[in-house]
Parts: sequence; C-alpha cells; structure tokens
Amino acid sequence: MMDMFFAYLLVASATPLFIWLDNKKVALSAIPPIILMWVFFFFYATESLSPLGHTLMIILFAVNVIVAHIAAFIIYGLPYLRRKRSS
Repeated sequence: MMDMFFAYLLVASATPLFIWLDNKKVALSAIPPIILMWVFFFFYATESLSPLGHTLMIILFAVNVIVAHIAAFIIYGLPYLRRKRSS
C-alpha cells in the first residue's frame, strides 16, 4: 500500500505543473491536499503515525484520487465531448 501511495504522491506533486496552463484555479486547489499528503508521508516514514492518522491518510489519498479524476474529466473530457457534439 505504501509503495502505491508514494508513487501516487510523486505523480500528484507534479500534477499542478501539468494543468497550470489549462486551469490555474484547479492547479492551485490541488496544492493543499498534496502538502497534506507529504505531511502524512513524513509522519508515516518516521513511524509516528497513529491508527487514526493511518485512516486519515488513506481517506485523503482516496479523496485526492477521486478529485484528480473529476478534475481531469472537467479539464480534458468535457471540452472534447463538447467539440464532438458541436461538429
């Protein structure tokens, strides 16, 4: 589980850079959850994360994945579907 979380954390950390030109508001809104995930990872790596902390980390991870997919659909999927529908 932690390997997947760390790999996602690295990808998520770069995501605002990729979407900055398309939607600055979404890019900026992605930064606080990324910071929280790094904080949770630090506590996990130092073995000072309580069971509640583990639960919150997993919830934050899941919410971030869901929000990232919704944002990707809004930024890339909707314009594509609108272009297809109008042509």
